[in-house]
Amino acid sequence: MELTGNLGKIGTDNLSFTHLTAINLQGCISLTTRSIHHLLMCSPFLQTICLKGLSVVTNTTCTIISTYCPRVVSLNMDRCLNMDADGIRGLASTALSRGELLRLRELRLSGLKNIDDSMMRVLSKAAPFLEVLDLCYARQLHNSAIEAFVACDSGDAASGDRETKTVLVSLRDLGREPNDGTKLRRRLTRLRHLSLSYCILLTDETCSNLAHSVPDLEFLEMAGIGADLGDDGLIRLLKTTPRIRRLDFEDATEITDDLLAALTPPPPSDTSMPETYPGHALEHLIISYATRLTDGALLTLIRGCIRLKHLAVDNTRIGSAVMNEFVQLCRQRKTVDAKAMMVDCRGVSDAVVKELSPSTRPRMGWRAHGARKLYYLDARDGNEDELKAGQDECDEMRVVVKSFYSWQTVDVVRGVREKRRKSGSSGVSNSDERSGRGMRWWSPGSARTRSGSSSPLNMADSNNDGCIVV
Repeated sequence: MELTGNLGKIGTDNLSFTHLTAINLQGCISLTTRSIHHLLMCSPFLQTICLKGLSVVTNTTCTIISTYCPRVVSLNMDRCLNMDADGIRGLASTALSRGELLRLRELRLSGLKNIDDSMMRVLSKAAPFLEVLDLCYARQLHNSAIEAFVACDSGDAASGDRETKTVLVSLRDLGREPNDGTKLRRRLTRLRHLSLSYCILLTDETCSNLAHSVPDLEFLEMAGIGADLGDDGLIRLLKTTPRIRRLDFEDATEITDDLLAALTPPPPSDTSMPETYPGHALEHLIISYATRLTDGALLTLIRGCIRLKHLAVDNTRIGSAVMNEFVQLCRQRKTVDAKAMMVDCRGVSDAVVKELSPSTRPRMGWRAHGARKLYYLDARDGNEDELKAGQDECDEMRVVVKSFYSWQTVDVVRGVREKRRKSGSSGVSNSDERSGRGMRWWSPGSARTRSGSSSPLNMADSNNDGCIVV
């Protein structure tokens, strides 16, 4: 009770409440269930609530949030071990019983237990404004539950809810056998970010069920599902999501070149409109362990997706031509902080890594106090001997290449520094070298910085860790 006892309140003793609009209690393991419930009941203006990882959160907590915190738009209940699907069902049904809708736009429920069709159905009815839904590591989540989330029965259609938009979809569009021309009514959700990674009971049938229901989707994460994630459902879904920007299909070993073809926009001279084609906005593509992909399909995709800046193809059969094309095109397009993950790709040779070294870097370095101990190589420090052995890791125009050979560069630079330290030729004491003070720009308020001999402080980069040493 001390948690709320010391907070500023207004009102009478019996009706006192706080003016809090956001709380983040992640890591507060000494709290009790009673104290959290009391805080929530006294905070009607809350819009953002983070209770991630708290074992004291229960199903009752969800009902209290729905009853006493009607303005919540962002709710994070990841890894709350003593809460399950019944809590979310209560969250939604409590609002519906009052004839109201939840204002939630972001709902994170990673690791939620016992998800079933009824929970997903009532959640979709009560939260039509959802834009971000995280259900990763929900081990009981099944294809039918995803279908229940977007399904719309006759009663829903007749209710006339102005916040619920629907669309008629044929069985063929959902990947089912067309028999009598029957069409199904589906909800048009506002989802922009959907995370279903490591929901091991899902297959690409889930993607078929989502087709035509998520037209605004930008992020789709379905990593860790494995061989059950095939081409058919994914292609069916991606054809209806022209705004897609990030795709994570790691461990989807059965996807083929057909999926990449569905993501590749037509050439500019094509009569079709590229803006309506999936792939025109694609920036991140993670397809590691997809061993059936070929170089030709990847090369075509890289050339067609002009905004692509992050490509992860670890443990695939791609060759050196893919790496060379990606690096060269990123340089031509002046892509900032481009990244290629090509670890354990036997087709990528040491020769091409060395050939591209003037345009690449092994790590994405940044300039902030929190990165001191990582010893990123920065050309502005003037360490000529280190730059001869490695690449400038803080140059945002260089492409980050993660591979077996490129990582060796980091070890080589570390060896050069160690040799210099032992010889004492750097003029920096051992303690200064270990603490990072040999890198002059790490101390923006020092006399050396003011003298202009080191790199200037980049204020935009200070947001990486939220603090600057002054």
